[in-house]
Amino acid sequence: MSFTLHHPAIIHEALRQATAFLEEHGIEESRLTGEWLLSHELGCARLELALRHQEPLSPLSNRTFQHRINRAAMGEPVQYILGTAEFMGHAFRVDRRCLIPRPETERLAEWVLGFDPLWNAGDPALADVGTGSGCLAISLALARSKGHYLATDTSAAALALARENAARHGVSARIRFIACDLLSAATPASLAAVVSNPPYIRTTDWARLDRNVRNFEPCAALVGGPDGLTIIRRLMTQALQALKPGGVFFLEIGADQGAAVLELAQAAGFRESQLRPDLAGKDRMVRAVK
Repeated sequence: MSFTLHHPAIIHEALRQATAFLEEHGIEESRLTGEWLLSHELGCARLELALRHQEPLSPLSNRTFQHRINRAAMGEPVQYILGTAEFMGHAFRVDRRCLIPRPETERLAEWVLGFDPLWNAGDPALADVGTGSGCLAISLALARSKGHYLATDTSAAALALARENAARHGVSARIRFIACDLLSAATPASLAAVVSNPPYIRTTDWARLDRNVRNFEPCAALVGGPDGLTIIRRLMTQALQALKPGGVFFLEIGADQGAAVLELAQAAGFRESQLRPDLAGKDRMVRAVK
């Protein structure tokens, strides 16, 4: 059964019906989802809907809202439905070619930006491995104008999206996008830093992920093999080769992988490895120095 609104429908009634429909389909935060979709359609802040609750929807807004609610009822993430996501205060175009940017990765970007030795060293060269939407490389480029960047991905489709986002934010000239395996395109000992949010979910955990992730986001960007560390092991080796002496490797990891990744970093030849927690207090990031 699809979601249908009769016209004319006022904002309050449209939201009430949409919330009930999404709840019937097992969607968490049904009211909030409806509010995000409707406020985007009306071009207003979400909290403004309460002030406009008696306003009728136009025929076009009515149809668009119905269509988007039906997509949300199937579990499709709001960011894909709207085609945009926020990261580090910037809007990025997103779709099923890339992962949806998440707060944990913002924390990783903040750690990179706050590492003064990196930015005090002239014009540092950084690589973002598995760039996806380009949100990491682009946000770093926007925050630090003197750096220059390499952004890699195995997906040509994701790189096309990342290039589009870079152009939108005016940093295309400072980011080189390359389709390759991890850091295989990087010159040895050429980089001051490597940053990555690699696939780290265990293969057996894939089926247990929420359906809005499992059915819509790219599996190749999430699953990291039987123990979740297959890609990270390879990336450790390549990062050590690509970094200059004293270069820094920043990595997002799974919440239970901290000890294992520290061991991998030590075995690969890195020094001064350390963990950093996310906002929930879980160890979700590693920094290691060559």
